[in-house]
Amino acid sequence: MRTQALVVADDPVYLSWLQNSAPGAEFSLARVTDAEDLIERIHASGRVDVVFFEFTSQTATARAAMIERLLERLPEMAVAGLGEEGDSATMLAAMRAGARDFFVLRKDEANLAALLGRLLRRSTPTTANGRKLGRVFGVMAALPYDGIAFLAEHLALACAERLGKNERVLLLDVAVPAGAASIFLNLNQSYGVLDAINDGSRCDTTLVDTAFMRHSSGLYVLSLPEDVITRPTIDGDELIKLLGVLRGLFGCIVLSFDGHLPSDVLRGLIGLASRTLFLTDQSILKSRHSKYLLRSLRLDDCPLDRVGLVVDNYRKRVGLEPQNLSELLDLPVVATLTTQPSNRIQAMNQGEPMFVCTPKDEYCSGVRLLAQALLAGENAAAPAPAQTGLLGRLFN
Repeated sequence: MRTQALVVADDPVYLSWLQNSAPGAEFSLARVTDAEDLIERIHASGRVDVVFFEFTSQTATARAAMIERLLERLPEMAVAGLGEEGDSATMLAAMRAGARDFFVLRKDEANLAALLGRLLRRSTPTTANGRKLGRVFGVMAALPYDGIAFLAEHLALACAERLGKNERVLLLDVAVPAGAASIFLNLNQSYGVLDAINDGSRCDTTLVDTAFMRHSSGLYVLSLPEDVITRPTIDGDELIKLLGVLRGLFGCIVLSFDGHLPSDVLRGLIGLASRTLFLTDQSILKSRHSKYLLRSLRLDDCPLDRVGLVVDNYRKRVGLEPQNLSELLDLPVVATLTTQPSNRIQAMNQGEPMFVCTPKDEYCSGVRLLAQALLAGENAAAPAPAQTGLLGRLFN
């Protein structure tokens, strides 16, 4: 049975391009006024397998709203974006609205039929709050350091605990030091982030089950290769496209990255994430670099309304209290994390999470409360640990 596709586009070139690149499918141009008009067209057609939406800088807002409304009414509908090469802002708008993939005009013609098949085969597991696309939680810091992957690892494990076995959770580590997440979990990496980006055109449940690393807890892990000397070059647009694909395969993704990525990549990752945790500590060096990075992001109009501050390795009476850091960085404090340094090093060296080797450490309870608040949604205010009293006010 031939695939039936609607193409919502102002420029008919997209229709002819799709028809020529994927002759096994039937494409129809749909000139509609709004989402309700589109839904009526779908019902009148009898059967529609996929809807493509053209995105331009002028139409991005309206098309994103149309996708969101369509998926509210028809949540099982496969949706993809269309656009011109190099327009990362429109691609991000499509992905955030719910598009499962994004196709660039006159690119990958030879693979378009396979890409369309993958789009239709891809499973979309239901998340805890009924959404079809998985949530992305970012963990970042201005400077590369091991605390980024360490928090991301524990946050991903804590999310997996709360979501249970019915939802897949992925830890996607593109932070430096490279490969930290796989090292801390004692995983021998044979397939990592760079491989997944290269395989973006065929990333589906089969690839996930056969190639992705999996921890004994059930957590899936993609990391950078640990033997790289300098940071590998990552195509930001391809990484964002991969995230859009993975959101259809995982109920929750914890993404770790650092401020040394190009500014356009940072904007894209922060823009795509449901929530981003900005990690720093009480040192003058990290706090100053954090201030400079955030200032640069604000000047670039990066959306920081879903970013909150996490104070790592908190100690009393060493200066720069969490509230001081909050005022300095103009971010709300969502958590302070306290730990015994020896426990932290022991967990890293043993390749075991602190939940296993030192479960009574305050870091464990702090991260679990943070995961609880993130999964509860944007209006949640998680209770604060008695020791610190500073977890809460989550992205209000």
